[in-house]
Amino acid sequence: MSAVTTFAAMIAATAGGVALYRFAQRRKHALREYLRDSKVRANGRQSEMIIDYERDPESGVFRPKA
Repeated sequence: MSAVTTFAAMIAATAGGVALYRFAQRRKHALREYLRDSKVRANGRQSEMIIDYERDPESGVFRPKA
């Protein structure tokens, strides 16, 4: 019975390894897509998102440059 149990455990471990590998591949693909999309969005809006501030000498508060 020991050989049958060992064989069943090997099959279960192999199936678990394959399932884990497929799960990691899906996650990696989703993460890669997210990073690619975020780079595209960031490059498209990069000039709009930068606001340059200067200090107002009278009040000491930072305000956007004109």
